[in-house]
Amino acid sequence: MVNLGVVPASDWFPLIDDPQEDPRWPLRVFFCDDCLLVQLGPDVHPTPEPPRALESKTSQLHAKQSAIDVVQTENLAPGDTIIELDSHHGGSWLGGFVEAGLAPRAPDQTADLVVDVHSLAHESDLQAPLAAHAARLAAGGRLVLEFHHLLPLVEESQVDTIRHGHWVYLSLLSVQRLLGLHGLIVTRAVQVPVFGGSLRVTAGRIQDGCTVDPSVDQVLAAERASGLQDGRGLEEFGRRGVAVAATVRDHLERARDEGVSIAGYGAPSKAPVLVALAGIDESLLPYTVDLSPEKHGRRLPGTRIEILSPEELLRRRPQEVVVFTWDIVDEVTRQLQDAASGSGWTPRFYVPLPVPGTLDSGP
Repeated sequence: MVNLGVVPASDWFPLIDDPQEDPRWPLRVFFCDDCLLVQLGPDVHPTPEPPRALESKTSQLHAKQSAIDVVQTENLAPGDTIIELDSHHGGSWLGGFVEAGLAPRAPDQTADLVVDVHSLAHESDLQAPLAAHAARLAAGGRLVLEFHHLLPLVEESQVDTIRHGHWVYLSLLSVQRLLGLHGLIVTRAVQVPVFGGSLRVTAGRIQDGCTVDPSVDQVLAAERASGLQDGRGLEEFGRRGVAVAATVRDHLERARDEGVSIAGYGAPSKAPVLVALAGIDESLLPYTVDLSPEKHGRRLPGTRIEILSPEELLRRRPQEVVVFTWDIVDEVTRQLQDAASGSGWTPRFYVPLPVPGTLDSGP
């Protein structure tokens, strides 16, 4: 349904002086009109362990609030048991559950609550992990899944979210069918803004006679209206994604031609996709910065765009900063404004997605 061409792997951040040509692989998205699952194509490629990103404050706050919300909405009590399967891309919620009095259990045990935080996207075959989740549920227990939601991805043309290493792109339509194969029924669906738009789904065992919250039908209706049940939404997403990438490139070309000094902020795994689709190189973006020391001295794959420490922004004082971590743009702009306070440096910020545009830094 979507062909984004041949691009570097998002988890591959070579050293700046690495002379080797960066490997590239096809990036194609397929849609199953039977199970409604959206996933990458069958292309085989290595997925090296990336230099670790630092978890944003936005993500940390989301983890804490999510634990509070789940405890309240699912009527959990101190002494109830929990198993968490988390991803380094999504962070862990376990601390919040422990603060609420829940008792952690090992993954090979059963529990009243099983939580999967953004790990399903890394599975090329969902049947085994979902079967394992179902087996972990105690009688009357609840499974909570959070994942990047296909609905905002499609509606907002979040083209940089499609990347190697993230095999599946989940809608409630597909998750509902998949869970049903393992004796589970969706009981609640909560849309949350983290990572550009995620969905927190609660499910229980069919045999337990669970009550289904109205939120489930509301999300399903929104997904159908956006064409996620027949692939129409994906076709339009592909066209808009190409247009967004072209808009970003046009902006950077104008900035270069006008003599505007420019830098990037962030080297997230989504940045190499957008850079490749837009055809951005070091002539348009000399460098980007990232909080993770593990990425310093490396470069965005497929380019010579170096990744530096954020302190370089204050030293070099570019007129414009492209925020690749657009999903936490409020956190980024506050951080840079605080760092630049009293220095006289007031850059404008360019946000490439979901709607390309500039923001003034303000006083």
